[in-house]
Amino acid sequence: MGGIRAMPVLACADPQAVAAFLTAGLGFTLAGWWRDAEGAPSFGVARLGDATLALRRAEAAPAAGPAEGPGAWSACIYVEDARDFATLAAANGVAIRRGPEDTPYACREVEVASPEGHVLCFVQDLDPGPRGPGL
Repeated sequence: MGGIRAMPVLACADPQAVAAFLTAGLGFTLAGWWRDAEGAPSFGVARLGDATLALRRAEAAPAAGPAEGPGAWSACIYVEDARDFATLAAANGVAIRRGPEDTPYACREVEVASPEGHVLCFVQDLDPGPRGPGL
């Protein structure tokens, strides 16, 4: 039996704010929300093509990752073209933390941070091979 996909889950103090960042800034679409007994969004799913991120309401946002360089990513999402992705994000007012930067492992990476400090890395595989990205 093999896996068919993954969906990172981001713990968010304000999942609606993170959803707005993903949709307005990064081109995601919001698939929908599950709501708590009071009707407040408690769990949502955002999509970028076939990639999905879940947003779960939590007591507090995560601590921000390192100031520069690759680091404590909350999620790594593969995109067709990292440069085009960075251009779109910047045009939408999103600050680019790092990149687009080519890595020694044949990937091109762009890092951004959500309003709550989730470090998201968007990656283009520059040399697709049978073992997977970067291998």
